[in-house]
Amino acid sequence: MDGLKKVLSIDLRSLALLRISLALLILLDLFLRTFDMEAFYTDSGILPRSKWIEISKSMHFSLHVASGDLFWQILLFSLAAIFALGLLVGYRSKLMAFLSFILLASLINRNQLITQAGDSLLIVMTFWALFLPIGARYSVDAALDPRYQKDPNDHPHSPDQPQPYFSMATIAVIFQVLYLYFFTALLKTGAAWRVRFDAAFYAVSLEHFATPIGAWIRQFPALLKLGTFYVLFVEFIAPIIVLLPKPWPVARIVGLLMLASLHLAFLLMLHIGLFPLIDFMSLTVLIPSVVWVWLAARRKPAEMDKIILYYDQDCGFCLKMVLVLRELLLSQHVKIYPAQETPDIYAIMERENSWVVQGANGEHYTHWKAMRHLFAQRWAFKPIALLMSIPPLMMIGGWVYRWVANNRNTMSNITASSLPWHAVKIKPTIVGQLIALYFFIGITVHNITGLPGMNKHRPKMMTQTLQAVRLDQRWSMFAPFPMTISIYPQIEGTLRNGEKTNLYPLTESSPSWEPPTDQLYAYYKNYRWRKFMDKIRSTSDNRIRGAYGDYLCRSRNKISLQRPKHIGIFDINFVSRHTNTKGEPKKVERKMTWRHWCYADFDPALKKEN
Repeated sequence: MDGLKKVLSIDLRSLALLRISLALLILLDLFLRTFDMEAFYTDSGILPRSKWIEISKSMHFSLHVASGDLFWQILLFSLAAIFALGLLVGYRSKLMAFLSFILLASLINRNQLITQAGDSLLIVMTFWALFLPIGARYSVDAALDPRYQKDPNDHPHSPDQPQPYFSMATIAVIFQVLYLYFFTALLKTGAAWRVRFDAAFYAVSLEHFATPIGAWIRQFPALLKLGTFYVLFVEFIAPIIVLLPKPWPVARIVGLLMLASLHLAFLLMLHIGLFPLIDFMSLTVLIPSVVWVWLAARRKPAEMDKIILYYDQDCGFCLKMVLVLRELLLSQHVKIYPAQETPDIYAIMERENSWVVQGANGEHYTHWKAMRHLFAQRWAFKPIALLMSIPPLMMIGGWVYRWVANNRNTMSNITASSLPWHAVKIKPTIVGQLIALYFFIGITVHNITGLPGMNKHRPKMMTQTLQAVRLDQRWSMFAPFPMTISIYPQIEGTLRNGEKTNLYPLTESSPSWEPPTDQLYAYYKNYRWRKFMDKIRSTSDNRIRGAYGDYLCRSRNKISLQRPKHIGIFDINFVSRHTNTKGEPKKVERKMTWRHWCYADFDPALKKEN
């Protein structure tokens, strides 16, 4: 039983890494989405709210649908970024995780036409973070442990010791991560995966997915057959290996490295957006305590450890600030002392009206320069330290610091409520355990009933519950077999004056249909637009195509004020290049997917009536 508990526990430092990487990915995802905010999330875009209501699932809520204006989206994006920053530094970690989850689910639900598996994994991991003590280490929450009030150098934990955490939520999140691999392997039933072993060749032959490395490796089909077998082998076997209690921790580390190797290969060979990075984030929960203990044991004393932070003990919030800075920027070996206990330091503090940082070389820093010195201690924060050194920012930073120093009573009152002393609650609650158990059973049943022929056994009420919290998942990447065609769109339009025009300038409407390059990924603005255009090609729902047609009419016709120059009618075509394993020239086909008219007088039905 102890061995099983060890396998299903997660080190608190691994949970901290999960929190940090989760927050960074949410911020990166928000940043990338901002470039298409109007097109994807407003009423003037590809999916107005009137169409969203018609095609969305009833259990998928969205705050982003409250308004179709761009301003509303900017506001929600900004709030989401603020909450993600709070999650990043571990300020009220559980609350920030909850708020981030609500806005992320809302954002994904607003436009599922551009959603990929990475989005599903991101929201799933955000959900499970709600049940885990993600703020117990390397966070503002950890810095405000009440025991630091008596002795700032009395550390409650040692880095060279395991720090395991076990609960129903750790069981659920570990299996959640492993389900991604195991069930996608079960869904890969095509002959390309299990008979011919040419699935990897077909994957890197997708010219609208392949990177230059992926395109280069096509010349080694035998190696790609081995790669196909390796992918399927790892997805089946690695989830079992990481759960083996013996030999521990060798089995866990080997399985973890096997899974990580898949995502490294995907990252190098395929343009699939943030998916590989999100996968790396999810694997952090599998990092065993022995890795952190090993890193701590091999850590050599650094110059940073000689830094001493001095604070004003008569200041109600100064101790909190230096504790937070040490937790986030430095190591726990850095000492913190009241300035009043050292006459020389106290004299500097009184003269400068400032805290004092004593560097490793004995030099003293005050005001904004002290802050900059701390940021310069770790390579990850050195770019910030360089920015802080820019004269205008130095001046602004100095002004901010002087204002804070001159308003210590005000800041003390503010931080008394916003930064209270509190211990991070690690012990799981009974209610939390029961909720985690329910949803663990739910995702297990949902994944099993997602297998071929099993859908009829899926409980409706449980499915609706999973939909409400965005745990309705299906890991079918390149399953049951990868695509065998590379595609790109051509949209040919006719102006009201009869002129022909190209409405998709990333590709040319040449009579040969041939692209000038095999790197078809460049024919899409980004991976979300590629996802959407493939939806336009493959969907049977003409409401989606019609909404996109209306979007093209609006966006193009508002550019020109001259009515004869407006688009009257256009055709959405897709060119397909069929992959083969014989080295023969690819068969090329062109198919019109949708015809759209921007004005009623171009409607062939109306013309016929007239």
